[in-house]
Amino acid sequence: MKLMLALVLCVVLSGVALLHFLWGRGSHWPAASEEALARAAVGDGRRRMPPPVACFGVAALLLVMAFWPLVILSHPHEIWVNQVCAVIAGLFVARGVGGFTPRWRAFFYDEPFTKLDRRYYSPLCIVFGLGFAAFVSGDFVT
Repeated sequence: MKLMLALVLCVVLSGVALLHFLWGRGSHWPAASEEALARAAVGDGRRRMPPPVACFGVAALLLVMAFWPLVILSHPHEIWVNQVCAVIAGLFVARGVGGFTPRWRAFFYDEPFTKLDRRYYSPLCIVFGLGFAAFVSGDFVT
């Protein structure tokens, strides 16, 4: 069961990392234009995507997070490995829960981002966070 969860987290987060990498390279997929992508993926009123270095930075962080469950499986008793996993879990849960708060909505107000965030982005972040938390909890069924 741990291996299955690790592989799912690795594959899905690697896909999200690849998407951010492609955006850094100038792709606007899956939107019709850069403006449409900025409105759907960022949602803070901008009409252009963040600079490539920002997209590449997010892609790199997501890629490290994607492979972290595999690191945990190979080093299950290393305290620092589990602490990093707990931080990743906390970051994802905080991002997910934050997406449902009025303060978040005041800053990220552009459509279709708000609809996509409520329906997909925030719930997915919560699921990722719970997935990472399962590795930290020690109650995980093997």
